[in-house]
Amino acid sequence: MDMATLADLRKSVRNFTDTPIDEKSIQELTDYFETCKKLKDDIKTKTVIVKKDDLPDEIKDIGGYNGFLIEAPYYILIFSERKSHFIENAGYIGEDIILKMTDMGIDSCWITLKEEKVLEKPEAEMRVTGLIAAGYGGKYRNPKLINKMIWGNGYDNLKIQKLETDNEVRMDLLDMVFIGDYGNKAEIDDLINSGIAEAFYAARRAPSALNRQPWRFILDRDVVVLVIKKDEYTNIYEAKIAAGAAMFNFAAVVSERLFVVKWQMGDINRNYSIPEDCVIAAYCGV
Repeated sequence: MDMATLADLRKSVRNFTDTPIDEKSIQELTDYFETCKKLKDDIKTKTVIVKKDDLPDEIKDIGGYNGFLIEAPYYILIFSERKSHFIENAGYIGEDIILKMTDMGIDSCWITLKEEKVLEKPEAEMRVTGLIAAGYGGKYRNPKLINKMIWGNGYDNLKIQKLETDNEVRMDLLDMVFIGDYGNKAEIDDLINSGIAEAFYAARRAPSALNRQPWRFILDRDVVVLVIKKDEYTNIYEAKIAAGAAMFNFAAVVSERLFVVKWQMGDINRNYSIPEDCVIAAYCGV
């Protein structure tokens, strides 16, 4: 199945059955872990899949919101050394795996990790940087967790409200892509004429914490700039994982349809009138 279709079909499942994944599929996934695309090739990573009963207690303590860990028959753990942009890299790798599972008919859901726990270990040590629930979904119900978060802070001691919804509301693509300058909204003809409208749509379909969709894009002639918008409900870890997932979806579609895309991390040093609550995360040539 093509990447644009897989990005569109992917959904976050938060209610899993106990149906096991067969051993052949487990092996196929394990083999795929070795070929996953990376955002940064110089970051050492390792990915494993474990059954629920084999999930280490320390992971249970740092995964989810204040002890709320999505129950699933399997979990995919992405370990990484701590280097510049290692969290975005984990998001990139994880989204590659999620689209592979979508193609295999396996359901999934990103699970947020406590930011302070991801960052606490010495740089020389590998640490769990990405956690994905895997299995087969039951009745499609989306429990969402709403809490007030301060940008950059953890969420220990926060009051959590659990909501349930079957809806997945997403921002209009024309509110997410700007032309030439931040805030200058794209018109539909701009996206069609760019030849990469499907890539923007795929990026829009990437998962994000609370479905907050923190990313924005600026199309500046032959460059696409990724901007991350801060908000009170999303911490830095969650925003970076979401950025990595969105970058993978965008690059996967362009690379499959047109040419290989490679994101460059950091500011492009051009004036795009970026507001104070946003930051340029990466850019790529198109």
